Amino acid sequence: MPLRWDGAAETLPAGYDAALISAVTGHEQAVPADTLCVMAVAVRADRQGTGLGGQALIAMRALTIKAGLERMISPVRPVLKSQYPLTPMASYARRTRADGAHIGPWLRTHLRLGGVILRPALRSMVVTGTVAEWEEWTGLAFPETGRYVVPKALDLVDIEREEDLGVYAETNLWMRHL
Repeated sequence: MPLRWDGAAETLPAGYDAALISAVTGHEQAVPADTLCVMAVAVRADRQGTGLGGQALIAMRALTIKAGLERMISPVRPVLKSQYPLTPMASYARRTRADGAHIGPWLRTHLRLGGVILRPALRSMVVTGTVAEWEEWTGLAFPETGRYVVPKALDLVDIEREEDLGVYAETNLWMRHL
């Protein structure tokens, strides 16, 4: 999504949700975009590990340049982070293997292609629902108020039984490619 951003890490949108709002609002108000925000790259499970994600990033970088935009950013969702839901994103962003490469394959791809980590995007994507909806979505039971580990979630899900509310506030990682 094209949006306007001044290039300073401290003025990045709060995350995925805010970037989407910024892009749509900017378009509606005819604010000239100067940045491409990559909202998602998805590769089918049977094609993962074949380099398609990296090819998509390279193609988007070329599209950014062709469109005359100055920058390319993304609120990256590092999928391996789901194995460490108790670890803050800032700590996860620093984790490396013995060879110095990042432990997460998606972050390794971004970094290998010249991406730079800017900062965590706290509350990047917020999903709310009733307790029954969360139980249906996850296949788990949430018998009492508390914070729960949910498979494939990067962060914990907060359940408030008395309010019949579940909230998942996912942290992503802002990265810049151009």
